[in-house]
Amino acid sequence: MSLLHLRRDIQDWRRLREIAKAFAQGGFSYWIRRMGLRGCVSLRCKIVCAIRRHCDCPKDMHSLPVHFRKTIESLGPTFVKFGQLLSLRPDVISQEYCDELRKLQDEVPGFGFVEVKQIIEEQTGLSLYKSYKSFDRSPIAAASIAQVHKAVLKNGKKVAVKVLRPGVADIIHQDIRILEMIAHALEDRVPESRPFRPRKFIEEFKDWTLREIDFRNEARVMDEMRSSFAENPLITIPKVYDGLNGERVLTMEFIDGVRVTDQAGIRSLHLDAKKLAVNAMQLIVEQTMVHGLFHGDPHPGNILALRGNRYGFLDFGIIGRLSERQRRKLSLYLLHLFQRDIERALGHILDLAELSDESDKEGFKRKAMDILNMCYGRLGHNSLSEALFRCVIAGVPYKVYFPSDLVLLSKAFVTSESVGREVYPDFSLLVDAREPVERVLKQQLLPTRTISNLLKNSLDASEMIEDLPIHAQKVLNFLERGEVAVRIDKKEFSGYIDEIHKANNVRIIGMIVAALVVGSAITAAIQSDVPRHMLSLPMVELYAALLLGAYLLIYMKKTRR
Repeated sequence: MSLLHLRRDIQDWRRLREIAKAFAQGGFSYWIRRMGLRGCVSLRCKIVCAIRRHCDCPKDMHSLPVHFRKTIESLGPTFVKFGQLLSLRPDVISQEYCDELRKLQDEVPGFGFVEVKQIIEEQTGLSLYKSYKSFDRSPIAAASIAQVHKAVLKNGKKVAVKVLRPGVADIIHQDIRILEMIAHALEDRVPESRPFRPRKFIEEFKDWTLREIDFRNEARVMDEMRSSFAENPLITIPKVYDGLNGERVLTMEFIDGVRVTDQAGIRSLHLDAKKLAVNAMQLIVEQTMVHGLFHGDPHPGNILALRGNRYGFLDFGIIGRLSERQRRKLSLYLLHLFQRDIERALGHILDLAELSDESDKEGFKRKAMDILNMCYGRLGHNSLSEALFRCVIAGVPYKVYFPSDLVLLSKAFVTSESVGREVYPDFSLLVDAREPVERVLKQQLLPTRTISNLLKNSLDASEMIEDLPIHAQKVLNFLERGEVAVRIDKKEFSGYIDEIHKANNVRIIGMIVAALVVGSAITAAIQSDVPRHMLSLPMVELYAALLLGAYLLIYMKKTRR
């Protein structure tokens, strides 16, 4: 092991101790012990816990989600991002915790202008004031990963300049390594966590976060979304300015609007609240079902209301993508829900799920039926987006897993509807937005689109037909040479294998018992002139035979059950 790796391992161990101590003090000592990380907690913390009874949990059990959020906040930028993503995944953590994690504060003091200037000049290769006509020294927003400054280009355009916080990339890489280790410990030592697949979630978190700290990825997504919605007057995606971007700097158009929670600001722009609410749902449906590229976290902090009942979208760190097949299945699912045809709707959503031999498909369908029927019972005030969301997250206990992008989509639907209700409290999807939403969904199912998909698939089919004689000849050659292998699934014969193992164990133990009895007799005959006592060798062999014989009887009795 190199000195560099040794140093990194020591730093990781110190950071792990810091994390374990924070969660132990936050009331989660029980889980620290379950994961085998008790040794990471400091001696001082252990002594305090030994003196104070019930220190494993705060006195108010209902405050545990609050303690969890505060612990997450105290551990820095990686854990804040982790908490934000976790808040979107009630299929991984309970809804109570998700709701609390939505309150995570990602506002921290900004870093100095000297560092900002240095980073921009390193990334662009130009002097700051050769790139910008003016540049505000104080940030207009500062978060744990980056901060944003307002500036003006040489051509007079107002821009927002996003700058990565110094040293944050190293912190994130280290914390992700530790989170991977914790996820492994959780799955290995806490069996009830396995259905929630913590290792898979951490892999997804790693992928999203490492992409997010490279601003070139965000720039590409913004360009793609801006191109996709070029003809849509309802949405504004900030323009990205080439030549002023890099891994740690992003220069984009400054969007001047008001937050959707700012009722006074909305009134000052003379916006139609009902129309604004309808447009929010229409936009999320168009993003997901038409373009297959959508903002994964459209909460009020990432959306601005603009003149003309339009929206400006910000912060493209969490993005979801859907394939053509997923979009078509989801369109059918939602249309059937509009028509209250639950059975057909569930058939389409299950086509998108990851199923295995252990999946309880029928159990999931019964649960989903209950969810949907309850939603229809008060449909005037509830929503189909809520129904979609609850169905998707209900699959985990039945080992019916949906793609993470589908979970994000369902959450984005609910969030978009809540944005609509922020500006228009009486907003109802079925009453106010059904017509524009159905129109967008039906675009996915037009005959021309179906024919287009059939033509695309026919190209693959024609290639397969052309290659069929070649593949058939290969199979015949294998058969002639006797090279065909038969694969047997071990699971199908596991019961028989277990029985064979048990029978072998009985035979082996029986042979050992017989050998010990015979050995005892032979030893007694050889030592006939030696005085007998309870611990003589023949007697010891006999005792061993009796003990093994008793064990054999107990074992045989257990295996018959």
